[in-house]
Amino acid sequence: MGYNTEGIGSQNTDTSFKAAQDSIENKLTLRQQVLNILLASSLPLGADEIADKLNKPFISIRPRVTELANNLLIKDSGKRGKTKYNKSCILWEACAK
Repeated sequence: MGYNTEGIGSQNTDTSFKAAQDSIENKLTLRQQVLNILLASSLPLGADEIADKLNKPFISIRPRVTELANNLLIKDSGKRGKTKYNKSCILWEACAK
């Protein structure tokens, strides 16, 4: 997996790379929306909770969370929650408020 100059990740396939390049502005906007949710939240949130708040599929939110964590804009709060599938998940928080 690699990241382009905007910090958008892709897998090692041509289709994944193309998807990462397409609509970069939408991806950056979604990443900023995820960060904004965490900046505004007084409690740490899981990716599924963020997806619900943004009314977006969790599959599009989880990569944005990874990108934000890799860029040190958000961090693992040390707390755990449950996904809608009752699996344990990391609760994230913004690094600076």
